[in-house]
Parts: sequence; C-alpha cells; structure tokens
Amino acid sequence: MGSDSRLLELRGLTTVFPTRRGVVMAVAGVGLTLDRGEILGIVGESGCGKSVTMLSILRLISSPGRIVSGEILFQGRDLLRLPGHAMRRIRGKDIAMVFQDPQTTMNPAFTVGEQIRESLRIHHVMDGGGGGWLPSRAQARAEKDRVCQLLAEVGISSPNDRFDEYPHQFSGGMQQRALIAIALACEPQLLLADEPTTSLDVTIQAQIMDLMRRINQERGAAIVLVTHNLDLASEFCQRIAVMYAGRIVEIGTVDEIIESPRHPYTRGLLSCIPRISSRRTRIEPIPGNVPDLAALDPGCAFAPRCPHTQPSCEAGPVPLFEVGPGHLARCFSHADARQESWAWSDVLPGGMM
Repeated sequence: MGSDSRLLELRGLTTVFPTRRGVVMAVAGVGLTLDRGEILGIVGESGCGKSVTMLSILRLISSPGRIVSGEILFQGRDLLRLPGHAMRRIRGKDIAMVFQDPQTTMNPAFTVGEQIRESLRIHHVMDGGGGGWLPSRAQARAEKDRVCQLLAEVGISSPNDRFDEYPHQFSGGMQQRALIAIALACEPQLLLADEPTTSLDVTIQAQIMDLMRRINQERGAAIVLVTHNLDLASEFCQRIAVMYAGRIVEIGTVDEIIESPRHPYTRGLLSCIPRISSRRTRIEPIPGNVPDLAALDPGCAFAPRCPHTQPSCEAGPVPLFEVGPGHLARCFSHADARQESWAWSDVLPGGMM
C-alpha cells in the first residue's frame, strides 16, 4: 500500500530501563509499519518487549524507564515530539489501548458505566469536540445512552442495569468487554490490544476475538494484537511480527510466517504448537533460556539457543534481510538476500551497535 494508507510507523524505537545491574534494553531499534484498517500481530515469549512497545507508542513508560531514540509517526506526526497536552488529546481518542488485566486496569471504586462515561467527557465526544455543554440533565442522559449503546455493542446484556454495577460484579469476560467498550468510546483509528484474552477460557477468548474482528470490519479501526500465542495470531491477523529480546526478528504475512518461517526462533515457536494428526509428533521445546536484557552480547541474542549459529552471528548486530517481498528476517543465513533499507534501526543509543 502507498504512503496515503500508512497510519503508524515506528522507526528505530528504543526504550530502556536503568537498573542496578545495568541498562535493560527492553525495546531495541524496533521498526514497524501499520496501514489503515490492518490487523498486525506482535508475537513472542514473555519479556521480549511486546507490551513495552505498545506503552511506548502511547508514551506511557513510567520512570525511570524512558524512550531514548527513534520516531513514532502517527498519521505523519512524530508523537515523541508532541507536547504533553497534545499527546493527551490523542491518547484514548485517536489511539486506544485494551490492557491485558482488567482487574488492575479498572477502578474498583467507580461503576463500570462511570468509567466509560469518563472517556466521553475527557474528549468532549458528546458536545461535538467544541467544549460546549448541553443542559446537565440532557447531557447526562445523552452520555448514559451512549455508554449503554457501547455496552450492548460489546455483547453485555441488560446494559441499563450493568451501567450502575461495579467491576467486581462482572465476570472476567465481561470485564474484558467493558475495557473494550472504554477503548471504543471515542471511536479510535488505532486499537492496541495487549493480550486481551489473558486468563480467559477458550470459549470467552473466541468471543472476544470475534468482537475485535467485527470492530475492525465495521469501524475500520486498525488493530495491533500483542500475544504469545502464535496460533491465535495466525487466525486473527493479516501480518505477524515476531519479537525476541527487544527486537523484531521476522515480519511477514501470516502465510509467510506460518508456512515459510525464515528465522530459527520463529521455527522454534511453531514447533512448540501441539497439532492433532494421525501420526504422533513430539513437541520440540526451544533449548536454553531467555537472555538477560541487561547483559546482551553484541551479536544475535538468539545465538546461544540457535542450532545454526555461525561465527558472524556473535560478532556484531544482525540486520534485517528481505527474504521475499515484504518478508524480513534478522538472520545471517539470508545474508545473500537484500538488506532492508531500514536496517539503520539497529543503531542503539550512544552509537552502540
């Protein structure tokens, strides 16, 4: 797609967390693109930087963590250069996030209806964005009608009764739906879903994913799905980016990632998925442990766990190579392929490589 369809672009995004043991490079030179209406999955094991990437997009990194370099282009504007008040207008209105744990995200002291209504008031949705106000009773009635409409849209029955209930009175699946209703209140163009089906049973998980697919189709909202479940991402997304140790190690269409994985880590994730077949197959776990992000070696972070390591893997940074149209892999086994033009995103803070 052309630049007119581009909604979000990350260029060399690097987010760090200083610790007593050293600087943790949670996100190291990440480059991603997302078109309008597209569904992109970010997959990887816990601690690889998926959630921190999402929080970085919204500039919600808490101190002492900080974004030290890169660009976050949303509709052509670099979010990292915006003043705080301008970022607050975008956060929740143009870009919304569904967090992975509703029990810690929702305020137990306020009703679910009030928490959804708060987003409408902050962004002046019901007054047309001009800051004007309807008479107080008419305003409150219009806001409640809108909240009940949102609750109904996300599949919560009896929304008028649920409006005055507290989060603890909702089941886990209903709490997740309420979080999605909060995210949808201002009709965002981009929805960041950070493991939205965590701790839900498979039936509720399927319902939540069907709801998000309908949001994408009916509202045209682009979605970034963060998950450790490669199987789930392959069913829901159009493209998949695989993260490891703070970096994108492979990105491509679902068919390319599932049918023709080009990075050893991607192949390792696929080999861990149990399959139902007439022939018994042994699940092959990825050997070794996740690397310490505060003490990364200069070369490929996956090298200690990789069965195909060569000397060049440990010598220095591994760039992204284009192994097919739009299919990129960070592996020297594809060194004969064209190096992607945005391999500059590997440059880390302070000129480190």
